[in-house]
Amino acid sequence: MIHRKINRRYFFGTATGAGAALAGVAALGRPRKAVAANDKILMGIIGAGGRGRGVMRTFLRDPAVEFIAVCDVSEERRNAGVKDAGGKARAFLDHRELLDTKEINAVLIASPTHWHAQHLFDSIAAGKDAYLEKPMSHSIEQGAEMVKAVRKTNRIVQIGMQRRSSPMVQEARKLMAEGIVGKVNLVRAQWFWHITPLDKNAKFRGEFDWDRFLGPAPKRPVEPVRALQWRYFWDYEGGIVTDQGTHLMDVIQWLVGKGTARSAVMQGGSYQLGYETPDTFCAALEYEDFTASWMCTYTNCYQNNWQIIIQGDKGTMLVDDDGYRVFAEPWRDPQNQKPVKENRSGIPTEPHVENFLECLRTRREPNAPVEVGHTAVSGPHLCNVAYRKRAVAKLDKECTRVTV
Repeated sequence: MIHRKINRRYFFGTATGAGAALAGVAALGRPRKAVAANDKILMGIIGAGGRGRGVMRTFLRDPAVEFIAVCDVSEERRNAGVKDAGGKARAFLDHRELLDTKEINAVLIASPTHWHAQHLFDSIAAGKDAYLEKPMSHSIEQGAEMVKAVRKTNRIVQIGMQRRSSPMVQEARKLMAEGIVGKVNLVRAQWFWHITPLDKNAKFRGEFDWDRFLGPAPKRPVEPVRALQWRYFWDYEGGIVTDQGTHLMDVIQWLVGKGTARSAVMQGGSYQLGYETPDTFCAALEYEDFTASWMCTYTNCYQNNWQIIIQGDKGTMLVDDDGYRVFAEPWRDPQNQKPVKENRSGIPTEPHVENFLECLRTRREPNAPVEVGHTAVSGPHLCNVAYRKRAVAKLDKECTRVTV
């Protein structure tokens, strides 16, 4: 059964609407003290899909954490979230009712990306700290508004980019800062997966509130595949480009230390999988003094998963899910060339969650604050603009506005 009972005037989809929301946040005067070391951390989850519940289970590995509230527009996912939370959590259809629960210290926001801004605004206005899944925003302009909103409060907000808390990536960052590969002029990134095409005949299981799912997105007739595979529709997400590009561009920008991309071009298409967003593409991003090339497809898994290759005049660093390897320059015999430095400890999610929980107790800044979330996805947003406009997309110095 599909519910249609939400007041659409509640939502905003423009910078003007966001500005009005920020005015309310700016007037907020509810400081919250740090969580004591021995206190329980009571949490709620907004968006109990597969990724959200997976991160929730990671939180629950800490004996101090308890999820007491679960919110989702899908009956099936609400029930699954309550079960994963231990069976006693309250279930909500409206996230505002969850946020009214005074006992909640913090929320895990894992809703579709077009909802991220509203859910974050409402959470910090309710005095809650937040762990917000990536990509942070649905547009560059929206991301800038989210940064402003958070910085008008004393809330702790961690963006779910776990590479920032990986000891392996942190070690790679230190080596890069020490100049291990020398001056960098070229970075290559890739992400290759092979996944099932969209099922246009997909059906909801259990009750599903379609209008509440749409929220700030354009009004459309009920089409379950759009909600069940929302990442691949422009109204709700930027496709592979922003979903995976957030991780890639953040690692590149952090390791090379050159800020955000200044311009981008991108070509590709939805060739096989039935996406609105491209399932295959090639992009080039121009930085201050280096270029990043980026290839991605979800129709072939040769060299499966992601990889970043940073090429400097003294060496090359390769980073992937296994870890990093550094090779000396000049490159000689591929059969015999061994890394001069390596760490293959991988990228678990646990350290990022632990960092957030520690920040709830200390009120220190987390490893991936909103500024990092915003700049990480700005390059991918820029690529999508270039792709859709078939033009060179440029970003202003303040990282707030795109021109073509």
